[in-house]
Amino acid sequence: MTTFDKIYTVTSISHLIPVKLDLSKLNYGHWKKLFTTHYSGFDVLKFILGPSTGEEKATDEWAKADAVVLTWIFNIISEPLLEPVLNSELTTSNDAWVFLETLFKDNKLSKTMELNAELKGLEIRDQTVKEYF
Repeated sequence: MTTFDKIYTVTSISHLIPVKLDLSKLNYGHWKKLFTTHYSGFDVLKFILGPSTGEEKATDEWAKADAVVLTWIFNIISEPLLEPVLNSELTTSNDAWVFLETLFKDNKLSKTMELNAELKGLEIRDQTVKEYF
């Protein structure tokens, strides 16, 4: 029995994590919480956070298990996000994790500015207060 046997028992986790990561929904915080909680249970956070030693990453066993974890990531992101992830030069689940985290962190400021501008442009006109809010 190998260290990673538990990983190989699950081919897809989309039914276990009810939220697909979606840039238009800005749901990274919820997705990350569900994702890391689930991954803690499978003891695979070391894959998305990166191996503790170079020797660990160099093993065939690590590479095979990491490929499964990377596939899990592919299964729980929206199609619009999947395209840039697949087109980038990601080779590990850690690469994908960092790519997605960076994408969402970089998007926060621009989305905040966009929403602030939209809010400033709102006018009540003939709407009720309830409709306005």
